[in-house]
Amino acid sequence: METHNPDDWRAVFELDINAVRMMREHLNYAIKMWPGAPARPFEEQEFLLKIRDQMASMAMDYSFHHMEVSDDK
Repeated sequence: METHNPDDWRAVFELDINAVRMMREHLNYAIKMWPGAPARPFEEQEFLLKIRDQMASMAMDYSFHHMEVSDDK
């Protein structure tokens, strides 16, 4: 029987830009309200920060690629 490493498994899901922005705001709220250790493990806060930063990167990528440029001077 093969051993299974759960860290090797990945899932992918798609979000539109509105969902990305809402998730980022919810993650900011969760980080703000995080009760800290020992009530919750430190790894939880690190996870929330990592996912929040990824959501921010997605939002910035969207803004960069869909930014409207004006020729007004």
